[in-house]
Amino acid sequence: MINTNFQLDLPALRKGQKKAYEAVYNEFFGVLYHLSLNYLNDEKVSEEIVQDTFMKLWEIRETLNDQINIRNFLYTITKNNCLNYLRNQKISLKHQENVKYMEMQFNYEALEKLGNYIQFEELRSKIDEAISKLPAELIETFRMSRFEELSYREIAEQQNISIKTVEARISKALRILRVELKDYLTIIYLITRVFS
Repeated sequence: MINTNFQLDLPALRKGQKKAYEAVYNEFFGVLYHLSLNYLNDEKVSEEIVQDTFMKLWEIRETLNDQINIRNFLYTITKNNCLNYLRNQKISLKHQENVKYMEMQFNYEALEKLGNYIQFEELRSKIDEAISKLPAELIETFRMSRFEELSYREIAEQQNISIKTVEARISKALRILRVELKDYLTIIYLITRVFS
């Protein structure tokens, strides 16, 4: 159970002070482990996933901004680590896409139920706004890939273009979106999984 009175010593964490880092680790390891176990049903992998979460926190500690909600941030990284693990399993491409999409939706819903630590409606609005700024040909290709879950081959057939052109358009769209959303540190972790 998470202690609602937990206070993050962000300045100390940014400086790499062991005590501040251990306080975050001790506070959140258990709940993140159970979260991961719920996704993966594998104790060893779940422990590795959460260890990776804390390694990421350590690596980027100096870039954490003052508005960060550490609980939501760690949840998001852990969920993304789970998604990445599932995606890399030896399963069919179509199933990978379905798992990725369903987990993305669950990510939004679960985090909203956890007290709305980040305004996901606002973040989704920012994503929609960024997508709307893409060149017209990129928008349609991107939406077909990410929201209609069509394969590159299916998109190529529907748009009467080559698969290479589809790949190039998706790649270009991702580059633009990452620039457009660069100020949203937490959401970038979502995007690099969902929009990859």
